[in-house]
Amino acid sequence: MTDAYNEEAQAIAACRAGTREAFAWLVDRHRDAVYQFAWRMCGNPSDAEDLAQEAFVRAFTRLEQYAPERGTFRNWVLGICANLARGQFRWRQRARAMTRRFAEHEQLRIEAVEAGQASDAGRVEDVSRALDALPVSLRVPVVLKYMEDLSVQEIARSLGIGESAVKMRLARGRERLLDRLKPGRGPGGER
Repeated sequence: MTDAYNEEAQAIAACRAGTREAFAWLVDRHRDAVYQFAWRMCGNPSDAEDLAQEAFVRAFTRLEQYAPERGTFRNWVLGICANLARGQFRWRQRARAMTRRFAEHEQLRIEAVEAGQASDAGRVEDVSRALDALPVSLRVPVVLKYMEDLSVQEIARSLGIGESAVKMRLARGRERLLDRLKPGRGPGGER
């Protein structure tokens, strides 16, 4: 066994015993490799920094799962980084698809207004502005449920959250939308 391997094994043992400084040593030792890998995965320095940082946070919180006999610490952290990058990629694909669907919905709304259904145009615009004002965490489930007609189960699977979280976000989203659409509020929901 090499001295570097022994040093790393000692640092991991110290981390498991509660010494945070030992984990800082591991981060310093592998930061460049993880960052370079993250940069290759996402192609953006800022995203790569976030991805690498999240990989080390996950490694720290799951250190008890690391098994040295299955590979080096560096490779384990790179695997965590790869999984995070794949999740980020899937999320971006879903967000792009949702944006496309929302654009199609918006186009249909514009066509309806142009076809002479202008009486509802103001109300539709108010709803659109109120929807835009929702935080993304509430807007996404609301759009998926009411514009894409997905079930609670389908939304939970696509967002990677529990069904109860979806129901809570839908309830909060509806509540905020209704509050913003109350008479006497401005177009963006302000009083």
